Amino acid sequence: MTFFKKARGFTLIELLVVIAIIGILASIIAVSLGSARAKGRDAKRISDIRTIQLALEEYYNDNGSYPTGIYSGQLANYLPTVPLDARDNTTPYKYTSWNSINGPVCTSLLPIGYHLGAALEDPTNPGLLQDRDTKHTGSSCGVTDFDGTSAAVNSACTSTAGVAQGQANPTETCYDVTN
Repeated sequence: MTFFKKARGFTLIELLVVIAIIGILASIIAVSLGSARAKGRDAKRISDIRTIQLALEEYYNDNGSYPTGIYSGQLANYLPTVPLDARDNTTPYKYTSWNSINGPVCTSLLPIGYHLGAALEDPTNPGLLQDRDTKHTGSSCGVTDFDGTSAAVNSACTSTAGVAQGQANPTETCYDVTN
């Protein structure tokens, strides 16, 4: 008499359970990687802003004024390539120069100051506690500087204005520096 062994395999239910578990684990990992990537891009933005700031100060030491723009080739001797935003490598960082205490450059006077910034993705980034959170407004040439803290201000640094870091319920995401 010959005995036939019954072939064992996985049932459809068992396979579906395993696939569902793998799917859940993959989605958890994807979410974790997304926030890690955002933090990495924010760290690069802060590093880029500091690099540009150093080039601006070297430019000022040599010329006695700041450039009117950072992407116009004026920093070529100080920074071979001016960095772009880490998200897409095409969006420029926000820069405004001014030639008086309360306004941007709109006359023939050379710039005596600047405001440089980048919108961060993480509103809890510790770098936001160390930036300027300042603005320079009041111009006759229609340009408003940015600070990311007031909806009344043209918040060129961030699309969502909010409360500056260090205040109640911080929502500001603009990492900005000035001279």
